[in-house]
Amino acid sequence: MKKLVMSIAFVLAATFAFGQELSKEELKQQKKEIKALLNIAKDAEINMQADPVGAVNAMKQVISNPLVNTDPFVWYVSVSAKKATIDAENRKRAEGDSFNEAQMYNYTYDLGHELVNCEKYDNAPDAKGKIKPKYSEFIIATYAQEFGQFYNAGAYFYGNEDYAKSYDLFKMFIDASNKLADAGMMPKDTVNVPVAAYNMSLSGMQMKDYEKVLSHVDLAMLNPQMAPSAFRYKAVAHLELGDTATWLNDCMEGAKLYPDDAYFYQSLIQYYDNRNENDKLNALADELIASDTSNPFFVYLKGYIAHQKLEVDAAIEWYEKTLLIDPNYESALNNLSRCYLYKAQEYSAAQSSVKVTDKKKLAKDKEILNGYYKKALPLLERLRETQPDKYDLWLANLTNCYYNLNMTDKLKEMEALEKSLGY
Repeated sequence: MKKLVMSIAFVLAATFAFGQELSKEELKQQKKEIKALLNIAKDAEINMQADPVGAVNAMKQVISNPLVNTDPFVWYVSVSAKKATIDAENRKRAEGDSFNEAQMYNYTYDLGHELVNCEKYDNAPDAKGKIKPKYSEFIIATYAQEFGQFYNAGAYFYGNEDYAKSYDLFKMFIDASNKLADAGMMPKDTVNVPVAAYNMSLSGMQMKDYEKVLSHVDLAMLNPQMAPSAFRYKAVAHLELGDTATWLNDCMEGAKLYPDDAYFYQSLIQYYDNRNENDKLNALADELIASDTSNPFFVYLKGYIAHQKLEVDAAIEWYEKTLLIDPNYESALNNLSRCYLYKAQEYSAAQSSVKVTDKKKLAKDKEILNGYYKKALPLLERLRETQPDKYDLWLANLTNCYYNLNMTDKLKEMEALEKSLGY
């Protein structure tokens, strides 16, 4: 591209401000600059297949110059040069040769923005107010070829922690997909587009740019697998933007829609607990139960509220109801066993003043205490069975039960386990 490189040297930087009155000499100089810039674009168009990278570099000062960068032709050439470069790198990759991945995806990013400019100026009215687009077919054909490249580039930049470019590229993919669907060139994408929208929200979360998180999050929620996380990002974004009322509504709705996601109900519990608004939390629990009586979390929440208020008997009742719905509900197993151990502790403390000589009373007390431990024991053993690696949930309390029930062999087993774990 010898001619192309030489042409660049003759172009002077634009020094004229638009809107100011120019002298004849200045107008003449401006026309020369415009002609030189357009000649660079024409040379780049001719030589881009032989040297696409050279064409890309040649076009940099053309598309940045306000004398010509409203001409769709210059954007057409710049996009075409980048497209040729991307195609060349993709061919190398397909053939197993080394390729410049960073350059390919950076050009993909630039191409997406430049294609928007090409379309913008191609559809701008001329001096007579008429719109005569020349590059419509080229533009839609480029979207058809490159929209998958936008997605791959988005993934590349996300992996390299350039979340701003990642966000933009996933948006380019969505916009391109929509344009192609509107043009009847492909069906509406209901699979990849929601995933790309989710990735946009995720990029926004990484940047702590919560407006960006919200921009496409509702679209992301169309993907069933990603919907709970996307809804959580939506709630967090509203909270970070200071919209507490909307955040509360998000949490209430999220607790109903995604009861397995702890964020929503834990946020509500913390919010109301911090304000000592147990009545509101209790009302919420009643509302949740009314919406779905078979949801174990909703029933569990009633037990949790009572437990927090040290209304142990009421808590036991609701935890037991929870386990009727889901016998292996971890939090209910854990808290119900703690309730029984709490009652054992309270009873033992209350009877500490009984005379040792009152053997009948001591025997009765022992029977009552053992009753509490016997109720806690199967709950803790089920916890151990269902959550064998969560030692903090069951190890200490299970050891306590074995000790108080004089289950020597089991107690030795627990002591050996504690020793092996370094407790």
